[in-house]
Amino acid sequence: MNNRFLVISSLAALGFLSASALAMDVQATFNELDKDSNGTLSEAEAGEDAVLHENFSQIDTNQDGQLSLNEFKKFIQ
Repeated sequence: MNNRFLVISSLAALGFLSASALAMDVQATFNELDKDSNGTLSEAEAGEDAVLHENFSQIDTNQDGQLSLNEFKKFIQ
């Protein structure tokens, strides 16, 4: 499980991160998960985080089998 993702989500939910700090951390977390640096997260890449893996099909709103940064951001927020 990606502890960074869980910490970011928790801090954001509690209101401890500013919008700009959250945006930078969300981008950094996305980049960390995007092992092949293609700008999307495959289900295998998302599988490194239990929350993303469990919710993959719901987060993948266009059902293309990949999570875009925008889909990831919407899920975080």
